Amino acid sequence: MPKHSSGAIRSRENSNLLVKCSDTAGNSFMEQTQTRDISETGISFYLKNQVWVDTHLTITIESSSLFGRFHCAGAKVVRVQADASGRQLVAARFDE
Repeated sequence: MPKHSSGAIRSRENSNLLVKCSDTAGNSFMEQTQTRDISETGISFYLKNQVWVDTHLTITIESSSLFGRFHCAGAKVVRVQADASGRQLVAARFDE
């Protein structure tokens, strides 16, 4: 399994997510997506809306093998990478 920079083991997972935050223009939005991978300390997922590194997020995770049926968490964007279609792969660290 892949490790992330803190050494936490990341698991591939396809749980449904609801992400709430502000985009690069400062407008609030909610977007439904799915986890790409997840660990006890962080998560990655794709977004259509653009966000900056250090953006604060509120994430609702549904049916996660790690966090259970329904889990809400705050997180901070630590990495953003755009693909050819314009989607962004977002990596975020959960608030402690």
